[in-house]
Amino acid sequence: MLSAPLPDLLSSLRLQDQSGRLRAALDAAGQELTTGMRTDLAAHTAGELSPVFGIDAALNRIEARQRDLGLAGARAGAAQSALGVVQTTAGDYGIGLLGAIDRGDAVSGSAYVAEARAALETVIQALNAQFGGRALFSGAAPDRAPLAGAEALIASLAPALATAGTPAAAQAMLDDFFDSPGGGFETAIYGGATQDAAGVALSDTRVEHFLPRADAEPLRATLKALAAIATVDVTGFAADPDARQAHLSQAAGALIAARDGVTGMRASLGTSEQAIAEAAEHGIAERASLGLARNALAGVDQFDAAARFTALEGQLETLHLVTSRLSRLSLASFLR
Repeated sequence: MLSAPLPDLLSSLRLQDQSGRLRAALDAAGQELTTGMRTDLAAHTAGELSPVFGIDAALNRIEARQRDLGLAGARAGAAQSALGVVQTTAGDYGIGLLGAIDRGDAVSGSAYVAEARAALETVIQALNAQFGGRALFSGAAPDRAPLAGAEALIASLAPALATAGTPAAAQAMLDDFFDSPGGGFETAIYGGATQDAAGVALSDTRVEHFLPRADAEPLRATLKALAAIATVDVTGFAADPDARQAHLSQAAGALIAARDGVTGMRASLGTSEQAIAEAAEHGIAERASLGLARNALAGVDQFDAAARFTALEGQLETLHLVTSRLSRLSLASFLR
């Protein structure tokens, strides 16, 4: 049985060990070259890793906050669009109806009354808008639609309005239904929470509550005015042209005033949108700053990394060449 001489075996083992260490060093250098980060951070920092861990924790917090800010910005934009529908519907409808009444245009006035239910449904659908499967105007209960439909609202109002013999009586009933604590609007129509939706953290110390609720006063006023118009034909004075016109005129004026309230809500929401956008921009800048700080602690110079990689690659190639030649020399000696 043939066996290699002991010195040759030891030499071979030493070469294999050296080759393994060079290959591991080359792999590490290649990783540092491609990632720009040190592979043995503990050795580089002499075991003092707390600054790096602190930066990493801060970066993780910023990333989570940036995701929240992005979602909040999208929700605020969706809410802004929904309020825009309410504002436009209330304004256009109220101005159109009031103009028809002032002109004495009975045909146009009747057409506006006939469209009132559709306008009410448009407003309710806008306020029942969802984003990501969560209702925007339900406050702290985003799993529930904030408002019942237009037909349910009209059905709740019709019995009482049928007994209202004057516009004043109808208005008093509408005020009680929509504005009184525990009234019909709160018990039968509004299905959201009485607490605001959770806000978004703009910083470690500031939270922005930006989503309005469907029971906000300008929105109640809009719904009340549209409901007053949509139910005029079921009131006890529906057959009295003068009383009917007075009721519609008052409702149209209230609708225009409510539009101004919705405009104010949109302005407030716009301020929140700006604050969210500014916080997101600040987060981008803070993330970049922390990234530079981390790179100063854990990063490698790309030119040094490339030079080290090239040097190690050359050493490994030389070692392979030497190993190959020694192997041929040993075989030749054996054959002789």
